[in-house]
Amino acid sequence: MRKLIKVTALLIVTLSLSTSMTYGFVYEQQPQNVSQTIRNSKLWADSFDSTRDQWSKQGASPYLNAQDEPRNYVFGQPNGAGSQGGDQIGDFGFENHTGAVTINSVMLRVYGRASPSFPDLKYFSVYLWNGSSWNRIMDFKGERAYVWKEVNVSLYLDTWDKINGAEIYLETEAEGQKGARQACDAALLVVDYE
Repeated sequence: MRKLIKVTALLIVTLSLSTSMTYGFVYEQQPQNVSQTIRNSKLWADSFDSTRDQWSKQGASPYLNAQDEPRNYVFGQPNGAGSQGGDQIGDFGFENHTGAVTINSVMLRVYGRASPSFPDLKYFSVYLWNGSSWNRIMDFKGERAYVWKEVNVSLYLDTWDKINGAEIYLETEAEGQKGARQACDAALLVVDYE
């Protein structure tokens, strides 16, 4: 019986030491800076100033503020407005955001398609204003059905002033042919920040 008490006492001591060491190890593995929070804001297109107005429009301005085709969108019309290479529509602005300390990344997302019949010839390109210049950012070449495309524009929009002043326009790339049917339904900026 005395042997059983000694073994039990030894087991209790071993168990308590093991628990203490495990607690100490787990405690040391806790994140050191738990107050840092990454946030994500979606800034949808919220304005259209018709600086460029060679495409057709369906629905209500600003046309690109939601993924809601066939209600509100812009498109190149066969043998009409927006059917020639170089035709443009814009400028589309985005919602403003009250700045935070650190911008981690800025992504431009656009929902559109090229001509279903000739997606490699009749497509459109997206240009971004960064506060001082226009930059060709993405193409919808080869996309015969609606798709979301995304590009990192952090190099162009690296301050809150640039983000809040960002605009885009769309340009038809139809290689001089009529009969385009490019279309764009939605655009937004996605900003990750701390």
